Amino acid sequence: MEYLIALLVVLVILVLVGVSLFDIGLLLLCLLDLLCLAMFCFFAFSLVRLFTCKRVKARFKEIAKKENSRFKVAWYIIGSEVASTIFPAEFFGKRLFYKRSEDIGVLLTKKGGVFDLNAILAIALGFVFSFGMFAVILYFVAVLIKL
Repeated sequence: MEYLIALLVVLVILVLVGVSLFDIGLLLLCLLDLLCLAMFCFFAFSLVRLFTCKRVKARFKEIAKKENSRFKVAWYIIGSEVASTIFPAEFFGKRLFYKRSEDIGVLLTKKGGVFDLNAILAIALGFVFSFGMFAVILYFVAVLIKL
């Protein structure tokens, strides 16, 4: 909330200084595009991490909070070890992603984290959509600059 108030104060100051609303809108679009680029970089990094993982069989254990974390994650039993997922657990698709009765394939990182089906889908869709949003907003910025 504080960020929105600070942004609003900056926008009011820009208007008072004499910056046009068109330029302020263009600036906001550029900031939004930078956010999309940051998201794309995050998902690209996560995608590279997926390709460096080892595929193993695991059995779902539970959904619980990690120490020092705000979000609940899925915990899997891999051999005699217990490992948690890197991404937060999905609560809307519990029946689809977390089945206790069968072993499933997960990707194990070198540090012991797990990428499950939820994380793989989130990374793949996030990669595609963040790149798409970045490209669309960049196109609109380019068109607006030519005006």
